[in-house]
Amino acid sequence: MKIANKVEMLEISGAAGMVNLTLAWDDDSLVLMDTGFPGQTNDIVRAINAAGLSAEKITHIILTHQDIDHVGCAKELLKLSPGAQIMAHAEEVPYINGEKTPIKFAAMFEHYDSLTADQKNWCEQLKQTFPRLAISVSRTLSDGEVLSVCGGIEVIHTPGHTPGHICLFLRGSRILVTGDALNVLDGKLMGPNPQYTFDMELGLCSVEKAKKFPFNAVVSYHGGYLEIT
Repeated sequence: MKIANKVEMLEISGAAGMVNLTLAWDDDSLVLMDTGFPGQTNDIVRAINAAGLSAEKITHIILTHQDIDHVGCAKELLKLSPGAQIMAHAEEVPYINGEKTPIKFAAMFEHYDSLTADQKNWCEQLKQTFPRLAISVSRTLSDGEVLSVCGGIEVIHTPGHTPGHICLFLRGSRILVTGDALNVLDGKLMGPNPQYTFDMELGLCSVEKAKKFPFNAVVSYHGGYLEIT
């Protein structure tokens, strides 16, 4: 779905629902923001092709945070475009590269005995899957940093959902890529989902921080595209 000049929202559907990746490009760069669930590589490649581009030309993969539905296909996509830079906030790096157990996964194991049978099954699947997804981050990002690609991509540190969660402000198109820091529900811009946010108070502060940017539209990872009028 084209949402601005040289900006596409890639709508990738799966058993766990729709996720919305963002793709931006210029003459020299092709930037993918987040990478879906494990097993969605082919769907992502097809969506990139449908936009008239090629996954082999990806130059930057920016991960808004550590969760499995955001890092899921990074390793596979890097095989297609081995020169791409993997980028994330410094606080997310040890979880993405496998040094630490992702926060929500670790919390599940802390309460393993109280989980339902289905939750325990999911936990065991995660235990097997996460180590296979580990990938080295080639460049760490910091709050306020502006990447000089695609008209300028500004990094906004928005902790709460996870400690190193980031939003991305596309200066050229004035689009805010929110990851899971903000959501779109029933045509309204909302804060993070409390069920999946490790520090809701911090998350709400991040919402206010992000809202100060002069965006005209947002891409919410689970809520999709919303124009701000």
